Amino acid sequence: MMSVKNNIKNKNSCQQIILNSILSKPITFMRLVSESKYASETVEKYAKILLDDHKINEKKGKFRIFYSPLLNSNEIEFYELMLNPTVKAVTLVLLKSKPLSQIELVAITDKSNPSVSRALRLLFDHKLITRNYHAPFSTYNIINKSKVLSFLKITSPVISNNFDKFDICYPKPSIFLDVHN
Repeated sequence: MMSVKNNIKNKNSCQQIILNSILSKPITFMRLVSESKYASETVEKYAKILLDDHKINEKKGKFRIFYSPLLNSNEIEFYELMLNPTVKAVTLVLLKSKPLSQIELVAITDKSNPSVSRALRLLFDHKLITRNYHAPFSTYNIINKSKVLSFLKITSPVISNNFDKFDICYPKPSIFLDVHN
């Protein structure tokens, strides 16, 4: 009899842990498995129960994302966009700096030029950045930094809470622009 009670208690606590993880921030299925330390089958089982009970929502795409029903589609799109490490790096650098060129972003983020170019295109298509033309180059900046920071606070609390500690120190962001002034 005691083992049945423990088993029921275990199921409830497992489901509650999964629910709390999802409600605290959007999360991919694999990250949920990793953070909860439960088998993928167990997470799948409780996620299905929570979805059926309408306690959580799910977005399927390149990644399977679980999220709170209180979040809106813009916040989920932003979260999905930030799953790309280059997009995340470019966004964080642009949040912390003045407008930068693609070459400066490549140097600062240590990402490849094609990767940074794709990231800029995605951010531009989602209307998060503007492109300012300066012959022979362009600079990019975040359109509404407070909006992006509010999205970060909801979708990536760890980054948001430690954003002040993030510093752009190498190389100096103004190197490329100084050459053309």
